[in-house]
Amino acid sequence: MPRPRTAPVALRTLLGIALALPLAAAACHAPSAGPPAITIRGETFRVEVARTPDERARGLGGRASLAPGTGMVFPFERADRHAFWMAGMYFDIDIVWIRDGKIVDVSERLPHPPPELDPRAAALPEYRPREPADLVLEVAAGTARARGWQPGDPVGLTGVGLPDRAPR
Repeated sequence: MPRPRTAPVALRTLLGIALALPLAAAACHAPSAGPPAITIRGETFRVEVARTPDERARGLGGRASLAPGTGMVFPFERADRHAFWMAGMYFDIDIVWIRDGKIVDVSERLPHPPPELDPRAAALPEYRPREPADLVLEVAAGTARARGWQPGDPVGLTGVGLPDRAPR
């Protein structure tokens, strides 16, 4: 019985490398979600994402401030008039209410409660949008007005845990 012909080991190795290189190069250039970010009117903000009920309840409470160009987003499975409060907050904020990739409402310069106020003993105000929202963005007070954000503005998402989308 004749012995089957096989390519020398070195040739097979080179062939394997030649076939693998284009795949490796494509993987290196594939778009990555990157750190969570939200883009409105061409300006991108780095954001923390509050996904769990505990993260949502805590929100920005207990922090002294927010760095410029940053915020916190709260993604929801369905659009609703979700209620937010300011328990444990030490600075004022703007809340931007978003649905289907567009701003639906903006609550500006919401005041933080006095630090001595115990949120368990006092009734804190609840803030809700005028229309249902499926994503909520909290940023430092004055941010929305300074940047001209308003209902109807498209919102882009990257790495937030929802399908990434460019501003529409």
